[in-house]
Amino acid sequence: MNVYDIRADAAGIAAPDTVEPGAATFRIRSEDPEGAWLGLVRLVDGVSLEQYLDDLKRAYGYGPEAIAASRVLDGQGIMLGGAAVTGDVPVSYTQLLSPGTYHFIDYKRILGDGPAAKVHSFTVGTGPASMGSEPSGAEVAVVQVNTAAGPRYQVPQEIRSGTPLRVTNRLDQYNEAVLMGLKDGARGSDVEDFFAAISDGRQPPVPDLIRSGPVGCVPLSPGRSAVVSADLPPGRYVLTSWVTDHDNGRKFPAEGMYALVTIV
Repeated sequence: MNVYDIRADAAGIAAPDTVEPGAATFRIRSEDPEGAWLGLVRLVDGVSLEQYLDDLKRAYGYGPEAIAASRVLDGQGIMLGGAAVTGDVPVSYTQLLSPGTYHFIDYKRILGDGPAAKVHSFTVGTGPASMGSEPSGAEVAVVQVNTAAGPRYQVPQEIRSGTPLRVTNRLDQYNEAVLMGLKDGARGSDVEDFFAAISDGRQPPVPDLIRSGPVGCVPLSPGRSAVVSADLPPGRYVLTSWVTDHDNGRKFPAEGMYALVTIV
């Protein structure tokens, strides 16, 4: 297993320029109190990084333009997950990498001007490597699935801090799985109302609902998996997403895609 240290914050992304093929573990941290949302992307042939970043910016908005841009992104590149980190909580992220060019993108800072502080490109070289169908080493599965009620997470209600989680996307669009600490007494309906207000451009009814985060796996393309682990403080969390649903432009948790989890 090849291991690489990465720092991501407002100053930019400090990461290697070359990576060995096969299983790679990236230990991602941030010195910024606001953290970073560092995603790994491999573009399809003919798509420029500049075009992808422009569409990514639009996809993080709201309404018809965000829906259209989100749909475009699924055809422009493969999202291989990554890590949402805070200034206090680093994340270990493992992915299988074949030879080619990849881009780490700080989704948190994607709306800023200029690419220097939000993108780091690197090359995976050729050579012998053991390549499976998905990264190994996980102890708990977190699966995103379609149900009769809409997209949902399959995840245990209790997870030990630091446990490696394999996050798998079985939806028909890219999506993420991040954990955010909840205030005492928060209910699932509070989470849904919180994101419904954000999706509608309103003030959340419980503005202090989220006490920490997000920490976890940033977007994966359909059919992709990644392994992440983080030493989170014990307590109640919500597993959720900040991604826009292609069909209606609302954030997924506003449609009930979230799960209440206890970290022990």
